[in-house]
Amino acid sequence: MSSSSEESYVRSDAGPIRAKKKYRQQFRDEWLQIQDYRKWLTRDKKSAYKCICTVCESSLISDLGAIKRHSESAKHKLRLPGLSHVRTIDNIFKSQQRGSDDDQRKITELKLSAFMAEHKISHIVMDHLVDLLPKAFPDSKIASNIKLIHTKLQAVINNVIGASEGECLVEDLKCVKFSIMVDESTDVASVKTMCVVVKYYDSNLGRIISRFWDLIQIFDDKKA
Repeated sequence: MSSSSEESYVRSDAGPIRAKKKYRQQFRDEWLQIQDYRKWLTRDKKSAYKCICTVCESSLISDLGAIKRHSESAKHKLRLPGLSHVRTIDNIFKSQQRGSDDDQRKITELKLSAFMAEHKISHIVMDHLVDLLPKAFPDSKIASNIKLIHTKLQAVINNVIGASEGECLVEDLKCVKFSIMVDESTDVASVKTMCVVVKYYDSNLGRIISRFWDLIQIFDDKKA
């Protein structure tokens, strides 16, 4: 059998009532023959109800819907190109010539944005750093082409890095149990906000971690 079911009973005045069956899908070997999944999907040897993405090293539930959602996630697509089909030498050189400088510039801007966010550096510093890089590296086309002032930096952090991290966090939380912590605070403008943090066990790090989920603005209906 490829699935299992569990029955529970709910007691009432009229006696026990059979509740709806809950089905758990087991991993099926025919999924390994699907063109879009067979290069990275494998069976989880520890559990018949889970499978593993070898590209992301993530544990997934044995459900085609969950597998499809994972294959369309930003985290998976970012790591998947390493398993693309073997290309000819001619095609490799052509692809490198098409826009390697522009691609490297974008990658550099992403790395700079991630560095600024990780170390909590003031965004206004980037306005001076962009002017300094071409002078420090005059022989670098990438340094000369970087256009990353503080407004663009904030947009990259919020709309690109933040969105990608959010998708990765969602994928992690689908496979583990987690708890939610909230804390309300009032900023200098007397605006109430509530910070939401999730806490769970990260199997890659081997420890329990806390990750930021969202910052929600609280409105006071009495003052509206």
